[in-house]
Amino acid sequence: VVVKPSREGSSVGVSIVDEREALLEAVKEASRYGWPVLIERYIKGREIQIGILDDEVLGGVEVRPKRRFYDYTAKYTPGETEYILPPEVDESLYDRCKQVGLRAHRAIGCKGATRVDLLVTEDEIYVLEVNTIPGMTETSLLPKIAALSGYSFDELIERIVRLSYREKGHEKA
Repeated sequence: VVVKPSREGSSVGVSIVDEREALLEAVKEASRYGWPVLIERYIKGREIQIGILDDEVLGGVEVRPKRRFYDYTAKYTPGETEYILPPEVDESLYDRCKQVGLRAHRAIGCKGATRVDLLVTEDEIYVLEVNTIPGMTETSLLPKIAALSGYSFDELIERIVRLSYREKGHEKA
């Protein structure tokens, strides 16, 4: 199973538990970040993240951590993860991932920029998370995905600001 805090990001406090004896310790670790603690079925698969901007799918990235899963260390330690842009999957599966990502974005009423994290198995596409505040540094994944659609980092930031301005009811953005 996967044990994780309900209120953290960047995989802080997340554990994958294979043995019953380790479950209590994983719950204690996750609870350090507050309650409730989530316990979910562990699903082995490929992680694909889809970038969305104003209801437009920008593209995706396949995340290949060198560790067991894409944990905090894998995310923030250089060389711990390989990023494949676009993902190395067949076109049909990539299209399905983009559709699932966009449906998830719309289902919870997102506006502006999001990144939808998916787990892909041989049979299914699972939504792990809709990240409504994706990282926005030049090394973050959403800007890398946006580059697939031709956005420079500065253009992406400007577009997000304009979308926010428009969302607040201002005509010209």
